[in-house]
Amino acid sequence: MRGTRRAPESPYTVSDNDTIETAMALIEQNNHRSVVVVDARGVVVGTLSDGDIRKAVLDHRVLSMPVHQAMNTHFIAVTAEEADRAKAIFEQQHIFLIPVIDRLGHLVNIMTAY
Repeated sequence: MRGTRRAPESPYTVSDNDTIETAMALIEQNNHRSVVVVDARGVVVGTLSDGDIRKAVLDHRVLSMPVHQAMNTHFIAVTAEEADRAKAIFEQQHIFLIPVIDRLGHLVNIMTAY
């Protein structure tokens, strides 16, 4: 990672220090209602959805605050070996993105619901 600790270039990922406004723009771009949040090491530390942002705004938080202050840290992730479970997870949990992580929690892929 370089400079501002920007997440890997993808409309599905943000850095934990990116602003909520940045995350909102990516959510609008990716059409999956959420993004995966990674830290400077590329470890998945949370997710941020439209609903999380709405809650933050209703709690009078500003769009310039860092994503880590509004993200969901109780997210669902799978390893590459567990990827075949994704369809059932999408249906049961009503989520739109599932991070695929390695054994250390680093983001290796993102599965989408559609």
